[in-house]
Amino acid sequence: MFAHVNVKILEKEYEVSCPANERADLLDSAEVLNGKMREIRDSGKVVGLDRIAVMAALNLANDLLKARQKGDVLESA
Repeated sequence: MFAHVNVKILEKEYEVSCPANERADLLDSAEVLNGKMREIRDSGKVVGLDRIAVMAALNLANDLLKARQKGDVLESA
């Protein structure tokens, strides 16, 4: 069964579907993404929602790769 979840990223609402048992993980992920995007936006170095989103994605991917190299994250993540 799927759940419809509303998440807010940089003051904009998005409706996302996910398996009902993954709702909490989706909300946590949205919170992490929102925090990273706010951090980038508030730095004043990156302008535009698209560029902020790309920079946030790159930063989070880099964090994931570093965690994998340290063995803190499974490869399937």
